[in-house]
Formats: sequence, C-alpha cells, structure tokens
Amino acid sequence: MEVFYKGKWGKICRNKWNLKDVQVICRQLGFKRAVAEFVVADIKNEDMPFVMSDVNCNGDEPELASCPRIDGKLNVDCQNDDTGAQALCEPKSKLVIF
Repeated sequence: MEVFYKGKWGKICRNKWNLKDVQVICRQLGFKRAVAEFVVADIKNEDMPFVMSDVNCNGDEPELASCPRIDGKLNVDCQNDDTGAQALCEPKSKLVIF
C-alpha cells in the first residue's frame, strides 16, 4: 500500500495492520468491500520509505486519514521486513473485457 505523504510516496508499515484498516481503505478507494489483509512476499520496494505505521482503524472511518496512526516522519520505524501493508478489495461490478 502506497500513500502520498508530504509531497512524497511512501509505504504503510504492517505494524497493527488488519482487516479493519483494509475495510477503510477499500471504502475510501470506491470498492464494494474488503476481502483480506495479506502479504505477498515478492512485492517489495526497498527504496520507498515507510511514512505511516500502527494504523488502528475501527472499520467505520470514511478514510484512512481519520484513523489513529503514527506518521509525521518521512521514515517510520517498521519492525517488519520491507514489504508494506497490503489490501485485497472486491470491485463494485464485474470486469467485462470486450
């Protein structure tokens, strides 16, 4: 998961990242619903800093910025590996390819 923070792109650390956080980000991005919080090992960007950590949504917030979290630094200390938080969301309608 990448966010634009203080004029730069950065990652969200997976510390405390869970399905409630995914529910908020999926809703914010216009998806039907959250499906899962997951980690895909081959998605890493070691050059991109962590800018947000310890996101703690209750699941009802309208956007991620409304959730308690640690940010304000351009390099948050992340206790996990270099893989940022990830979300799987269900689209509002089925994709039709012509």
